[in-house]
Amino acid sequence: MIDAQALGTAADWADRIDELDAAERQRLIVWLNESEENLRAFTRMHDLLRDPALLEVLQAPATVTPSLAEVVPPRRRSDRRPRSALQRVRGMRAAAVAAALAAVVSVPLLWRQTAPPAAKMEARAGTLLDSAVGKRAIVRLRDGSVMTLDAASAVRVAFAAKARTLSLERGAARFEVAHDAGRPFSVQAAHARFTALGTNFSVDQLPGAVELRVYRGRVRVDQPGRAPIVVTGGEWASVGAEPLSVRRFDPKEPSCLDSFWLSADGMRLDAALAHIGRYSAVPIRLADPSMGATRLSGRFRLDTPEKSAALIGALVDLELQRQGGAIVLGAPKGR
Repeated sequence: MIDAQALGTAADWADRIDELDAAERQRLIVWLNESEENLRAFTRMHDLLRDPALLEVLQAPATVTPSLAEVVPPRRRSDRRPRSALQRVRGMRAAAVAAALAAVVSVPLLWRQTAPPAAKMEARAGTLLDSAVGKRAIVRLRDGSVMTLDAASAVRVAFAAKARTLSLERGAARFEVAHDAGRPFSVQAAHARFTALGTNFSVDQLPGAVELRVYRGRVRVDQPGRAPIVVTGGEWASVGAEPLSVRRFDPKEPSCLDSFWLSADGMRLDAALAHIGRYSAVPIRLADPSMGATRLSGRFRLDTPEKSAALIGALVDLELQRQGGAIVLGAPKGR
């Protein structure tokens, strides 16, 4: 159980997050790092506000009696009336909802500070670099570039005099590319090649597609039989059988490679399980692979893969079962 005082303080911080000045934000960061209890309290408030059940409450008429589940229509900032800390904690009004969601801006730093450090290594040309299940690795390449390997991932390095080529053989990796105009930096994954044009980007092999996210700079995408396209900072693309389309994302949001949260917004079920499976010592799979196209939204812990798989199953009406040394999501028994 989380201490009630810590929860109250977390709720108060969340309620005022969009009104904090620089000094107050620094005090919030200090408070969050004082103890695991504080961080858990703040994280729980954030998780509750993204829970599907709470979203249903947001759409329902407000109750008369104040409770932790009550949410009323938001007021504009100019119409707000002063409220006590006790009212903020007990009321959970819409202003707190908006503020807690805005608190995501501050959370990435905290996640990075509390996450276990990744293993560090140095890469030589022509070598296969891989990471263990549940363990990330930070790799410094010979050209000065830095690569972050997700858990259960592998990249082969093949640098030459006029080109820097890597091959993502499984999993995902993020690249902070050192500038060298005379030696292009490219990553081959499945049937696509991603060439950096001075950038920070990630490549993720998922069932049926390769996902590119560009955090800064530009990346050229080459596919056989298709014209190349350029993806710029703040854009992501899924490269697969379907026509390639470019979409926007917030590069300041924590990714799966710098936090232990998977944020799914319309993500395919098989892709979500692939992410979580990299942190599970036991294979996770679907009893019916055709269910993989099911779309899923929510936030799930990567470092508690079995619990997250069970939660995902509950959201899509599948039951977690153990079969032959694997975790299998299938139709509930009796159906």
